[in-house]
Amino acid sequence: MKKDVTVKEMTLLNFKGIQKRTIKFGQTTEIRGANATGKSTINDAFMWVLFGKDAHGNGDTKFGIKTVGPDGKAYEKLDHEVTAILDVNGEEVTLRRCYTEKWVTKRGSSSPVLEGHTTDYFYNGVPLKEGEYKAKINALIEEQLFKMITNPLHFAGLDWPVQREILLQIAGGVSYEEIANSKDEFKAILTQLSGKDLAEFKAEISARKKKIQEELTKIPTRIDEITRNTPVTPDYAALEAEKERLSKALEAVETAMNDKSKANREHYEKAQATQKEINGYRSEQQNILFEAKQAAQKEGYEKNAKANEAKNQYEAKKREFDSYIASSDREISDINRNISTIEADITTLTNKVIDKRKEWSQKDEETYQVSTTGLTCPIYKTLCSDASVLQMDSEAKGKAKKAFEEAKEKALTEIHNAGCELNNQIAEKNKVLSGLRTQLTERTAEISNKKTEYTTELGRLSDLVKNTPLEEVNTNIKGEDLPTWNELEAKIKTLSASIEEEPVTDNSELTAQKRSLTAELDEVKRKLSLRSVIESNEKRKAELLSQEKDLAQQKADLEKQEFVIDDFTKARMEEVERRVNEKFQLVRFRMYSQQINGGEKPDCILISKTTGAKFLDTNNADKINIGLDIINTLCDFHEVSAPIFIDNAEGVNEVFPVSSQLIKLIVTTEKELTIV
Repeated sequence: MKKDVTVKEMTLLNFKGIQKRTIKFGQTTEIRGANATGKSTINDAFMWVLFGKDAHGNGDTKFGIKTVGPDGKAYEKLDHEVTAILDVNGEEVTLRRCYTEKWVTKRGSSSPVLEGHTTDYFYNGVPLKEGEYKAKINALIEEQLFKMITNPLHFAGLDWPVQREILLQIAGGVSYEEIANSKDEFKAILTQLSGKDLAEFKAEISARKKKIQEELTKIPTRIDEITRNTPVTPDYAALEAEKERLSKALEAVETAMNDKSKANREHYEKAQATQKEINGYRSEQQNILFEAKQAAQKEGYEKNAKANEAKNQYEAKKREFDSYIASSDREISDINRNISTIEADITTLTNKVIDKRKEWSQKDEETYQVSTTGLTCPIYKTLCSDASVLQMDSEAKGKAKKAFEEAKEKALTEIHNAGCELNNQIAEKNKVLSGLRTQLTERTAEISNKKTEYTTELGRLSDLVKNTPLEEVNTNIKGEDLPTWNELEAKIKTLSASIEEEPVTDNSELTAQKRSLTAELDEVKRKLSLRSVIESNEKRKAELLSQEKDLAQQKADLEKQEFVIDDFTKARMEEVERRVNEKFQLVRFRMYSQQINGGEKPDCILISKTTGAKFLDTNNADKINIGLDIINTLCDFHEVSAPIFIDNAEGVNEVFPVSSQLIKLIVTTEKELTIV
């Protein structure tokens, strides 16, 4: 079912300079007036109440909704709103959008400041949230489609890929399968799509080709680097002969060095055996001396066992006494500190009781004061003589006195209760204080008795230590004092004298020969090892050349596919162009543009059938009529219509006929806006 949308009435309030105006619309409405009288404002208001944007697509934070004064500043504390009454297939729909300033008086300030703005939305009088309102509008007509069928110049201003996509829909969706039947190359492309469309497949090919090209660019550099790092091929036969000569010479030098080392090794082994025997005797000497010292210490310990025990008992009791004194002092200190804290608390509470007594006395002395001069007229300054008024005055004074006395009594009671509570706290504190003082007296006596016990016991143990003296024991024993130790020492001296001095061997000349031959042999081996490097580099160069050839072929295959895809796309667009151009009366579309080099690139060019010129080059009237022709086709295709606003309509002598509601904005010399 076709959806026809028309605007019946629109009311603007403080919107872009229009303080308040209601406009009624017919099937064709002319809005006349001089420049700056508000014609375009009506078009902006219609788009704003629907989408929150002006006719050019700018949001309400970019274009000026507010009315400004001569100084260019916007008037403050005004609501800005637009109400539109639409007819949708005979059903009336009322839309209202309200833009409100948010003024806030901050703490410490007497003047409100502008903090921001809020927008309220109403659909048939029902307030909605922004998302709900947008959903309602979108249900009428989708925003992009609405712009295309209400503005004759909107479609022509779209990007060419978007225009192409819209025309493709109008053409009935020309499928790739239809076009593929004309060429086998096209059919082959279709089999490779795997669910992608042709544009995605071409982008994929382009990406693959780019990656291949990057690899191709790197290969010559890699080959050149390998060539530069490949050494010159040496004479391998000569190097092998030199290697054999140097190896034999080195073997002869090492044999000579080994013969000298053998004699030194035999002498060393004999000396080591003698030294091992000496070390055994030294170990026996240490054991003999250690056992003698241990026997002397044991004898001394047994002689002085009672003296050591008396000394240990005294020292243990002394440590116990010192520990008791320290813990007792801490305990007495803690009790004294608690007593001081309680005494300070009692003093503080006592002072508070005294303050409460003073407060009670001051409150008790307060009396109710009342004027006895009578009531005086504020106008004539005479005493009031009206009995009813005097009676009311007397009753009021009585109530006031009663309220005063009740409040005073309540306050005295509260002060008394507070004082009682403080006295209770003092009593509790005194009770605790008495207990602490008793505890202090008892613990002091206990500690004194305990100290006397410790002192007596320490005196007894001290006398025991004095009466049990230590005996002197000689533990400074030397090896020379022991016969067995001296026997071993004699054997050690005999063995030490039998060790001969190590013969001096000079291998410096042989060592120098070995070092020189080894260096020469290493250099020969290094040159021989270049064979594997050279062969590896030559193999790698061959692999890179093969890879370069393979990549070049892959690139050529991909470029061939790109060419076929371009040809395929062009064939499809030519069919779209043919079908589309049958649906328009004043405009035809060309899907490709000619380049300077003779090639073509994808495009979407609008050409006037009337003048033969491109859309951008034709006159304003032709542009508007072409836009109306496009709107007619879009409305027929989507089965919908909406009000069309034609700006600068005075420049069009004959407007192309449309089935939609038409609103013409016409520039005249009239100073006031006129609605026809």
